[in-house]
Amino acid sequence: MTSEPSHKVRGTIIKVPDATPGILFVNGQQQPFTLERVWKSPVAPVANQSVDVEFDAAGAIASITVVNALAFDKEKLNQLGEVAQVRGKEAAKLAQQGIGALIARMGTVAFAAGVVLLILWFFIPAASVGGEGFGGSISLTFWGLLGTDFGNPQSILLGGSSHGLFAIIGLLAIAAPFTAPFVRASWGKYLNAAPLAYFLLAFLVVYMDESKAFGDIVKMGVPNPFSWSWLIVLLVGISTLVLATGALKDPAHA
Repeated sequence: MTSEPSHKVRGTIIKVPDATPGILFVNGQQQPFTLERVWKSPVAPVANQSVDVEFDAAGAIASITVVNALAFDKEKLNQLGEVAQVRGKEAAKLAQQGIGALIARMGTVAFAAGVVLLILWFFIPAASVGGEGFGGSISLTFWGLLGTDFGNPQSILLGGSSHGLFAIIGLLAIAAPFTAPFVRASWGKYLNAAPLAYFLLAFLVVYMDESKAFGDIVKMGVPNPFSWSWLIVLLVGISTLVLATGALKDPAHA
């Protein structure tokens, strides 16, 4: 007669057998055990040890085997990977929902203009400084321009890494349209114009700074080492203008 098949589950040793039976935590329950006839590993049991427990058809412990350390570590890594994957999907879903809600409040065109502005401001060179004194042409984004002292060659060589209060105000101005839909006050819509106002002021500040720094050499007939990337300047201006139209909308119908 064939007996019913046994089954194996993972368990943890809570107490090692001594004068009294040991205790396993398995299947959510504490299970007493002894080493005689059931312990199948060459190493001695220790507390908190992970083991594979095999039960016979009657539900009694048939064998206990220590889990291979490498296999156990691999299982833990797999479990952590699965948890990270699930958490990542949940985070991505929440982010997607949040972006969707923001687009619904701002409008697709305004949201796209805000994203384009961020990319242009921080990642696309808007000007360059070149010449023998600079060891070649140095490209600067708008963010880099606001951190550059054109009267200091070292500041130019560092790519505009010294940002002060004026540059930080620019960050707030660029972020303002993303917060405008959540401001209930009537003045909230004017936050959409903050990037345009700041862009015009920043352009003027940079223009005056570089003119002051290079004006003397230009008067001597030497070409100005500073040059704007006018296409990028134009695109930044258009992006800020698109955002600024939000200041003209009636909040009740925006």
